Amino acid sequence: MGLWQNTTYIQDGASQRVADAVVTLMREERLHQAIAPPPSPLEKLGTDPLQAETWGVAIFPGAPGWTVIKTTPLELLGARAPGAQWMRLVELLRRLSAPGFQLNLYDSSCLVLIEADGQGRHLLSGYRPGTALKPDPLRFNQEQLTEDRIDVRFELLPFQQLMQDNMRDGYGGPSLDNDALVARIARDMGGANAYWCDNITSAEILLGRRPLPMPDGIVLYFR
Repeated sequence: MGLWQNTTYIQDGASQRVADAVVTLMREERLHQAIAPPPSPLEKLGTDPLQAETWGVAIFPGAPGWTVIKTTPLELLGARAPGAQWMRLVELLRRLSAPGFQLNLYDSSCLVLIEADGQGRHLLSGYRPGTALKPDPLRFNQEQLTEDRIDVRFELLPFQQLMQDNMRDGYGGPSLDNDALVARIARDMGGANAYWCDNITSAEILLGRRPLPMPDGIVLYFR
C-alpha cells in the first residue's frame, strides 16, 4: 500500500488567527464547536464531509511564516459549503488574505493540488483515483479537473521548483516522484512539525481524540 496524505499549508504564521477564521467559517455553515467525541475507528477517516457526523480540524505551526491544517474528513477544506461559490479552502485563504495550498496524495499514485492566492484566485491540477462512489478521476468533490492539467504544477504560487527538484527518471521519461514531493513540502513548509503533516495526525489525533503534542497546536471539533 502506498502513501496517503491530505494536507493544507497556509502562508500565515499566526496559527491562532487561522483557527479563529476556521471557527467563523464553520459557524456560518451553522456548525457549532463540540467537545471531543469518543474515539472513532480508522475506517471513519474518509474523504467526504457529507458522510461524517463530526468534523475535526488540527491547526499547528509549520516552518516560520506557515501554518498547517489537517482535517477529518480528509478533503473537508477541498469541498464547498452548500451553495458556496468555491471550496472552503479558497474562502478561508481569502478571509486571511494569505496564499496557501492543499496537497492530496492517494496511494502514492495520484495527486491533486489546490493552490490559491488569498484573493479568490485558485487553480487545481492533477487527478484522483476512481472509486465505486467517485468513479471520475477528473472530479474532485464539486470541482472539475481537466486533462490538460493532469500534470501537477504550481502556477499561482512560486513553488514550481519543488516539482522540478522531485522528478525521477523512468521508462517513459522523467516523472514526478509523488512521495518525495510530499515529504519535501512537509519539511519545507512544516518545519519542526513535518512529522505531523502526515495523515497520522488525522488518524491518531483527530479520530483518536488525542491532544496535539506541539506548543500552540489547536484541535477543533464541529457538529
